[in-house]
Formats: sequence, C-alpha cells, structure tokens
Amino acid sequence: MAFPPQEIAGTLLNRIETGENHLRLMVFSSAQGLQPALLRKIRKKGSPSHPDLFDEVELALQVTKTSGMPFVKEHRVLNKRTELSSSHTRFSAASGIARFYLDNGAHLLESEKFSFLLDSSLHALMKGGEPLVVRFKMLYVFAKAEGYPVKQSWLVGLSKKELEFAQSVLFQRVSEQSPEMEKLESSLNSLENWLESETELVCRTS
Repeated sequence: MAFPPQEIAGTLLNRIETGENHLRLMVFSSAQGLQPALLRKIRKKGSPSHPDLFDEVELALQVTKTSGMPFVKEHRVLNKRTELSSSHTRFSAASGIARFYLDNGAHLLESEKFSFLLDSSLHALMKGGEPLVVRFKMLYVFAKAEGYPVKQSWLVGLSKKELEFAQSVLFQRVSEQSPEMEKLESSLNSLENWLESETELVCRTS
C-alpha cells in the first residue's frame, strides 16, 4: 500500500550510491529536518540529472507501508550552489557544515530555524566569507538554538582578551571580517572542545 506523495524542499547534504540502481539522499528541510530518501538512478537521455551536493532541491516522496525509507517519485533542483565547488577550501568548509548537520540534525525540534542557519552559512561561504568564521558562528548559533548554555558557560569563561575577540567575530557580519587567523583557530578549537565535552553535539570534520 502506498500513501500520497509528500513534498519537501531542502538542501542536499549527502548522496551515496546504494547498489547499482539507487542513490541514498540525505536532505535537510525546514519542514522535516534531516530526511533520508532513495532516488532511482536515471539513465534515459533527456532525463533530469541527479542533484549535486548542496543543491536546494524539491522532492516528491513516496512512502509505502512496507518500507521505512521513502522513494523519490519526482525531484527538481531549485537552486544550484556551484560556487561552493569552485575552490577546495570552500567545498571542504561546506562539507564540514554538512557533516555537522548529518551528525546532529536527526532529532531537532525546530528544524525551520536550523534550516535558515544552514542556508545562511552556505550563502556566506558562496560569497567568499572566511570558512573558519562561518563555522565558528554556525557552531555557536546552533548550540545556542539547541538550548545549550554556550553563552553563559563557554563564552563568559574565556579570558578578557579571548572574550573580546570571540564577541567581535560572533557579532559582526561575516563579510566585514578579516580576523587574525591564529586567534580564530584558537577560539574555534576552544568552542569545539567545549561542545564535545559539555554537550551531546559531535564536531568532527571528516
């Protein structure tokens, strides 16, 4: 028995070949959060190409009573983020953000605000924002949105100079920043270590 197709729109975070005929997609949407789906490979000439990583896609998902993972009945690419693949640095930074969402995005209660954070982070990378700044801000906002005391515990626990630097990065637009990289790396490592030790968030980058 098949249920009516369910439409979702979101960002493609992962695409893995599953056997000879299918791709396993992982999409993060504002409505459903992290959503897996199976897409049948299309080899017919003139058929729409398979979506690429970081594309904004629209999927019509077919769920059956006997299958836990829905199948993609139809798909459409709404927006391609080709700028992210124009340099290794940008692509690696985007992949790190995708990895973080794949590791931590399965049970988010308010997926809409996390979807906005994902989109804004990828957009900042597309516009040439410093990748470490983008990751630093993304991690802080994500943890805060999840209800962790990142401001009350981690931020205020920094030394005066560290606090001033962290605040200058966190509360300025990405496009307006060119921070000292050594200080930025130190702040990012400090935040990731705190998240790994004090929360359930996973911060691996590979």
